[in-house]
Amino acid sequence: METMRVLVIGAGVGGLAIANGLLGKGHDVQVYEHHDALRTSGAGITVWSNGTAALRELGVDITDRGHQLDSLRSLTESGRLLWEADLDEVTERLGSPTVQIPRRELIAEMAAALPPGALQFGRRCVSVSEHSDHVRVEFADGSSAVGDVLIGADGQRSVVRQQVLGGDPAKPTGWASWQGLTRSDLPVATGRQTLNIAGRNAHCGLIPTGDGLLHWWFDMPWKEGDRVHTVAELREMFRGWPGPVEALLASVTDDDLGFFPHIRHKVPHIWGGPRSTLLGDAVHAMPPAVAQAANQTLEDAWLLTQYMADAEGSPAERLRAYEFERRPRVLKVSRTAALTSAQRRTPIQRLARFPGWLATHSQVVSLRSGSNVLRALSPKPRLRVA
Repeated sequence: METMRVLVIGAGVGGLAIANGLLGKGHDVQVYEHHDALRTSGAGITVWSNGTAALRELGVDITDRGHQLDSLRSLTESGRLLWEADLDEVTERLGSPTVQIPRRELIAEMAAALPPGALQFGRRCVSVSEHSDHVRVEFADGSSAVGDVLIGADGQRSVVRQQVLGGDPAKPTGWASWQGLTRSDLPVATGRQTLNIAGRNAHCGLIPTGDGLLHWWFDMPWKEGDRVHTVAELREMFRGWPGPVEALLASVTDDDLGFFPHIRHKVPHIWGGPRSTLLGDAVHAMPPAVAQAANQTLEDAWLLTQYMADAEGSPAERLRAYEFERRPRVLKVSRTAALTSAQRRTPIQRLARFPGWLATHSQVVSLRSGSNVLRALSPKPRLRVA
């Protein structure tokens, strides 16, 4: 295999994942991050079966580090059960578990697996130029770097995307999340069940994250110029919701509260130039309605690693092949996330209850249909002999 010098812009989930994958295949990889240290902000990340499988293939196994979930339960705001999926069965059928982990721990785990010198901080990309035999990146501090391939993993405001593709930035969806990751004495914090609650004009969720930590979120309509709610306002808005909600809001303060608007990128047909490509939010930022953004980023890193390990084809041919194979899967997930978010205004009385086996089956089908890694790792069906 031809060894390449690969420049990765961004040391978030995607940048660290692709660095681990490519270093494992023998490539020379440098990751450039514009912050002065690893970004440890954010709450928890639900790493579904496709994400844990991709991470494991990239050389990072978080099964023991994270908090494994065994159930996904959905209620109405009055407490009526809508459905419950058995995540243990999903794990058995897909061959990889669903794990909840603080974002900071996932970042630290992937960064720790990199060799010394692979991460460079305080390097903000401002310009990209591609040539017949190399790609050059200019940084804000006046320095530059030259490589064989450039990977933009620099998030929803990607400079690499703007430089190599141009076009419109990600657009707001009209919703936003108020969320946090806090220690809690509530029973839900020590369990292994994700609890989603669907209201007429709002949704919320509570996810145990291990060691007494609870990841919680509240999704509501929001547009630029609207006020950002305080905890006191959330307490009033969610008064009367099922048990854990009011108790949780009584236990947190504004200092615990994080806020981010939901956005969505149009997923282009081509993701880069002759010697560049994108992954993660830089190319397909999506609302968190199906909790797949980080998982789809890990899928990108896994598949791109496979194509970069291919001995055949020019860099451009390998990059376009990666994009061609990934795009249908991630486009499907992105559309589902956008549609799910848009449907959150559906009157609550129209939400039907589904049997557990159907909810579990739906999780399996949904995860597999939007995944490259699960489809690649699934055993081929055995022929039945009469």
